[in-house]
Amino acid sequence: GYICERKDLLVNGCCNVNVPSTKLYSCDSCLPNGCCSVYEYCVSCCLQPSKQHLLERFLNRAAIAFQNLFMAVEDHFELCLAKCRTSSQSVQHENTYRDPIAKYCYGEYPPELLPV
Repeated sequence: GYICERKDLLVNGCCNVNVPSTKLYSCDSCLPNGCCSVYEYCVSCCLQPSKQHLLERFLNRAAIAFQNLFMAVEDHFELCLAKCRTSSQSVQHENTYRDPIAKYCYGEYPPELLPV
């Protein structure tokens, strides 16, 4: 759930939490609907403990519809990684983002469709 600058990454790929600029559960580029303009912020925001219930509800509903994608998920982090990736729920007409700026979504509902 930490966000940091590349120079503050440790050799194990994790953020150095002792650096003042490292943030935990940052939603800096995210909208209230759970869609973000930066993938890493989407994952960080999604990892907030308060979001776990929302994600569990999603998993229960998605068990059948997205069985192949979400059955491999083993923990909250992996679920957020998968949920924040752009998917067919983020696009309209198969080739246009519903929200071209905030296209990484962990929220319960996809972004609103843009007017045609």
